[in-house]
Amino acid sequence: MIVEREVLLSALKLTRDGTSTTLEAISKDSRIPIQTVHEASQMLEREGLITMRGDDVGMTSEQRVAAAVKAVKMGADLERACAFLTWAEFEDISGLAFEANGFSLRRHLIFKWSGRRWEVDIVAYRGEIIVSVDCKHWRRNWRRSSIRRIVEAHVERTKALSEVLLTLGLNLNLKGRLTVVPVVLSLIQGPLKFYMDVPVVPILQLRDFIGEMVLHIGSMRHFTIESKVLYGDG
Repeated sequence: MIVEREVLLSALKLTRDGTSTTLEAISKDSRIPIQTVHEASQMLEREGLITMRGDDVGMTSEQRVAAAVKAVKMGADLERACAFLTWAEFEDISGLAFEANGFSLRRHLIFKWSGRRWEVDIVAYRGEIIVSVDCKHWRRNWRRSSIRRIVEAHVERTKALSEVLLTLGLNLNLKGRLTVVPVVLSLIQGPLKFYMDVPVVPILQLRDFIGEMVLHIGSMRHFTIESKVLYGDG
């Protein structure tokens, strides 16, 4: 397990600029004999974490995120694993999960409300459902107190978004009520799955979460807009 973990971390490090690497380069970086690297890499390819073409090793953004999660589960330091991921990769995987479920996206939505400047990492919308997403690339101290602060700030941010949503020109379906749902995304599962009825979702579980979200929105923290009147629920 230690060998596979170190091979994954070296592969993440050496492919972070978007290019492929080689078994020899991974061997040198990880200080593991090349034959052992080759055997470990074959196993990792079977798991879908890397792609091999001869001695070349490549990783897509989705593979890189999955590899970082796998390395952490194998005992790698969270900060070390995430240091090799870019913020863009994390957000791209998040966006792809929403798009696969028929949502349209706005990334890095900036707006003003109540004399303050606000920014939401991803706003995903489909019909009458709007999801306000706060992406947490990594957390050194992913503890209950940290999660509580993050969720409380995102609830405030989502309420602000709800107040101005109808003025932002997002081409929403304005028939009936719009439901705005705050969601916090993380790389791995923390000690809390929900706080203040806001879901804290590991990135690799996002697609499943989106598929089931409609069934559970009533029990999740949300804000409802009808015409220009805001109703806070939960």
